[in-house]
Amino acid sequence: MTSAHWKNERLIREELIKRIGIGKKVAEFVVDRGHKNGAERHVITTTGIIVIFNARTNKLVTMLIARPNQIRRYYEDGRAPAEVIEIAKEHQAMGYNNI
Repeated sequence: MTSAHWKNERLIREELIKRIGIGKKVAEFVVDRGHKNGAERHVITTTGIIVIFNARTNKLVTMLIARPNQIRRYYEDGRAPAEVIEIAKEHQAMGYNNI
């Protein structure tokens, strides 16, 4: 299941992510920003994609083509996977995260 936000507003990004590939899960973080729909699960993948689900409903909220610093912020110990950071740098250089 996906949210209306994802279905209606992110078709171009979705196509680009399909070309990049989702990859495999590297890490998962629960993020609670006080949103009215509750906490989220942020899954970081081997291809530098962040897949965000509602933690309660498991609905897909959105997918992001991450910038390096977006990935680094999840890791309190500063040990973000170097391979994923490098892929994120490549995506940023290509402007993928602006879509």
